[in-house]
Amino acid sequence: MQNKDIEIFLELIQSRNITKAAEHLFLSQSVISTRLKKLEEELGYELFTRSKGMREMELTRQGHEFVSIAVRWKNLFEEADLLRERSQYLLRLAAPESVYYDFLEPIIVAMIQQVPSLKLSLQINDSSGIYDLMESNMIDFGFASYESSLPNIIHRHIYDQAFCVVSYTDFAELGSTISPLILDPSKEVQLSGGNFSSLTLWREKWFPNHSSCRIEINSPHMMANLLKEEGSWALLSSVSAERMAELYGIRIYLLSDPPEKRKIYLLRHEGIAAMQTEAASLFSKMLAQMAV
Repeated sequence: MQNKDIEIFLELIQSRNITKAAEHLFLSQSVISTRLKKLEEELGYELFTRSKGMREMELTRQGHEFVSIAVRWKNLFEEADLLRERSQYLLRLAAPESVYYDFLEPIIVAMIQQVPSLKLSLQINDSSGIYDLMESNMIDFGFASYESSLPNIIHRHIYDQAFCVVSYTDFAELGSTISPLILDPSKEVQLSGGNFSSLTLWREKWFPNHSSCRIEINSPHMMANLLKEEGSWALLSSVSAERMAELYGIRIYLLSDPPEKRKIYLLRHEGIAAMQTEAASLFSKMLAQMAV
């Protein structure tokens, strides 16, 4: 397995199309197809389904499972490059999507502008997946919505996320602040993939007789079309809700009794924290300026 094969696989996940992947990687379609076939032969299973008439490639079950392996492989190559080049400017981060938009994005933009030589690796993942990456030393900094008892991982509370309701349904006659009692729990679209204890407690309080959700998804942006059914709604962090409103025209409502704010923690590996690169040191300083 070669680094280029992994690069092609990861690009195909994004583009879902050999033609687009070839354009993005500046390779011919035949090279993309040949290297993908070679990778599948080496692994012993298909990574994508191929059917006539399909406009987009779809991952097989094994393909889905191989994604995390491919990401780790890519990161290992980057670590090897870091050792070879003795680079001080590789920064590896992982955060939930809401934390990226709430907190992380302006720091990254500022760093890119200040440090032209910065090489950034950013992964969007849920909190449990970020702990796995941190434990395996695949990232320099991680962000998570809960503390863990894993050894050698340092936690630091940096800010809190407040929650509100988003919906296309017009509750305007009720004002901008609504009671949870008007919400139909069977029409909630729930975020998954993290430790959302404050949301669980809030649901148990207001909807004690409703134990399961109909739709669960791990990305706010993937919710947009799923919320178009009349009465559908979702709980999001305030900044994520504002972004959804800007992009999709969805309405934002405050709650008369909102869930408790969710604490967000900065994660570092204890052994790695003592070996700061220049990029990591700058990132730490910018975090200190942004954290509340």
